[in-house]
Amino acid sequence: MNPKELESELRALLAGRCRLDVSDFDPDADLVRELGLDSLARLRLLAAVEHRLEVRFEDARLGEIRTLRQLAGAVAEAIKTKGGAS
Repeated sequence: MNPKELESELRALLAGRCRLDVSDFDPDADLVRELGLDSLARLRLLAAVEHRLEVRFEDARLGEIRTLRQLAGAVAEAIKTKGGAS
C-alpha cells in the first residue's frame, strides 16, 4: 500500500469512527484536540486500524500516536515489521 492509499484508508476509518468529514483534516492536527476524541475513543480508533489493516502496534507506541501522520507512520512501520517477520 503506497502512502496516498494508506492516508486515504486511514481517513475513511477516521471518518467512520468520528462521523465527520475529514477530507481536509490536517495530517499534523492532534486527533484528541481537533476531533474531540477522548483517550478511550482514540484507543478504539487504533484498535480499528489494527483490525482493518491487520497490523499490531507496539503497546509502548500507543500513547505517541496523536496525529494522522503519526498513525500512518506507525502503520507503515508495523507493515514493514510484519513483512520482515514472515
